[in-house]
Amino acid sequence: MAASAPIMPFLRPSALPRPATFRHFLRFSTTTRPCQAAQSSSSTTSQDQDPNLRASLQASPTYPPPSMNSLPRPKESRASHRANHPRTTRTYPTRHPTHTTIPSPRLTPEPLTSTPLEPTHCAPNLSYFVTRTANNELPIYTLRKRGGNLLFTRVKKVDGRREDLCEALRAQLGLKRDEVSVNPVTGHVVVRGHWRGEVERFLRERLF
Repeated sequence: MAASAPIMPFLRPSALPRPATFRHFLRFSTTTRPCQAAQSSSSTTSQDQDPNLRASLQASPTYPPPSMNSLPRPKESRASHRANHPRTTRTYPTRHPTHTTIPSPRLTPEPLTSTPLEPTHCAPNLSYFVTRTANNELPIYTLRKRGGNLLFTRVKKVDGRREDLCEALRAQLGLKRDEVSVNPVTGHVVVRGHWRGEVERFLRERLF
């Protein structure tokens, strides 16, 4: 019967396998890998190493020879250096002006030195009249045009016959007819050029 079959033969240790069975597994053994890795790393290190570093490690202790040593630089005295390279002098601005200064205009008018005119040639006996400002100044102004390249002298607050004032200014300043005119809109007398001082003296002589 099958139930009465002995089981002892199954409990015996099995025999060793034949060498041909596990020989192909020995190819993947890791026992020989450390040696091969060490050899490959040493060869790779020797190939990747800098040639200059390798030459310096293999150089003799007496390298470099004395003939290749550079001579020390001769010392130069500071006195000779200052003589050859003089120090540049810097010029700083001083409080004393080195250029011609333009005198500032006088705040008070200069006194009249000419001979006084006759009463018939002075205000209020003239056909025109110039009224002073609230600060008791003559209304004479300088008008700049074209970026300051063109100057005009303008007289405001002129009453009466303004053309008579233009004729008198032309004769006094020696100007042409088109250089002294009256603005038809504002009524100002406009003189071409910078004649503020001359116009002011002209009006003060006539007691305006």
